[in-house]
Amino acid sequence: PGALYNYGNNELWLSYDHGGSWIHVENYSYSGFYTAGSIEGEIYKKGTDVAGTLYFSNNYASTFSTVNTDIKFYIEVGSELGELYGKSGFAGIGYNIEYSSDYGQNFNTIPIDSAIAFWSISGYQPRISRGTEPGELYLVSWWLNSTFKIFHSVDSGNSWTEKYESEYIDIFYWGVHYSAGREPGSFYVKRSCLSPSGNHVWLYIDYSSDYGETFTTYFHDLDSTITSIDFLKQAEVNMYNSPNPFTDYTIIYFHLPENCKNPILNIYNLNGILIRRFNLSGKNSQLWDGRDNHGRYVAKGLYFYNINHDNYYSQFNKLLFIN
Repeated sequence: PGALYNYGNNELWLSYDHGGSWIHVENYSYSGFYTAGSIEGEIYKKGTDVAGTLYFSNNYASTFSTVNTDIKFYIEVGSELGELYGKSGFAGIGYNIEYSSDYGQNFNTIPIDSAIAFWSISGYQPRISRGTEPGELYLVSWWLNSTFKIFHSVDSGNSWTEKYESEYIDIFYWGVHYSAGREPGSFYVKRSCLSPSGNHVWLYIDYSSDYGETFTTYFHDLDSTITSIDFLKQAEVNMYNSPNPFTDYTIIYFHLPENCKNPILNIYNLNGILIRRFNLSGKNSQLWDGRDNHGRYVAKGLYFYNINHDNYYSQFNKLLFIN
């Protein structure tokens, strides 16, 4: 109770008091992905190195042991001791459920029917999320008409029941995430975007208590007291980018006030998360090739950019990456 993990920028942090205070646990050079377990102190770490190393800890990440060195997929922890799931495969070819009951030392491959999951739309891969009962698993898949479906399994992914199909979603404007809850039958969908003015985040939480069949929606308008971004000091900066939309690269042109200090170009995704920064000192243009701060290509879609200097922020502009 009260344990919470936070990771990013190659660092893992741990809180024992619901996020009130944090302890730095480790730096991991391979930009690791961590998955909290289903029992006290359990956590898995999946490396992004070529080998695909999987590590296990039962002491809140104080120490890790190597479990497997050939895991080419992200993992999800099941509700039973030692139970792990993964989703492998490729869009347009076929996906599989990978299932392990021995902490990830061995996996059984279960093919997913193409009528359940087959495509990856604008970077949205099929995702799995554990339920609360043994063998219970959810799968969310995206389709070419820009809708997603929620499927439910009670036999570790051997068979699926369709629970829900969304309406059309503008995936170049909305950020969508989803997860099963920790109560039986609970499921959450988070949808978010920037407001038209660019200074608030619009957040929608869709909650289901019947295994994803029906949802109740809660709306939140998040201002700077929530997002920690102060938009009160806005500066007039003339800027545009070309080409837009773009495939290989775009160039952002701007005209800054004279003698401004520390001008920074910020590029955000649809969730308002900063993915790339450039120092603009002495420049009047900046090329962006669609990579994040770690040199990895971002998913195609809609992005926002602004410029800040001297504690002032410009308005937001939009750019569309279609590579």
